[in-house]
Amino acid sequence: MYTVIPTKQFEKDVKFYVKKKGFIHIGADIKAVTDELEKGNLIGTEIPGLKIPTDGHTFKVRAANTDAKVGQSNGYRIIYYAIRDDEEVYLLTIYYKKDDNRVPTNQEIIELVETYCM
Repeated sequence: MYTVIPTKQFEKDVKFYVKKKGFIHIGADIKAVTDELEKGNLIGTEIPGLKIPTDGHTFKVRAANTDAKVGQSNGYRIIYYAIRDDEEVYLLTIYYKKDDNRVPTNQEIIELVETYCM
């Protein structure tokens, strides 16, 4: 069992997609992922090559965007950081795959981990 903690950046990103894109079902789309995380299932793919000086791991997982009527492959990407020993998962950011300008760089992900998880 994990405790799922949305960061301020994650909440800001969700608000952006609700206000600017009209994705009103984003909460339900995210819930499918957070339910799995709360069960202790670290789903998705670990992001390789991040130089983060902790015992945690950073993952990227797909989530369907039911507002855009597309499957997981063209839906959202949720980036989260898991600390196994503490059983905590931090939701770092979310972006819509078709928004190329919102895809975070590895350095931006590292900065999010340093800001919210250390």
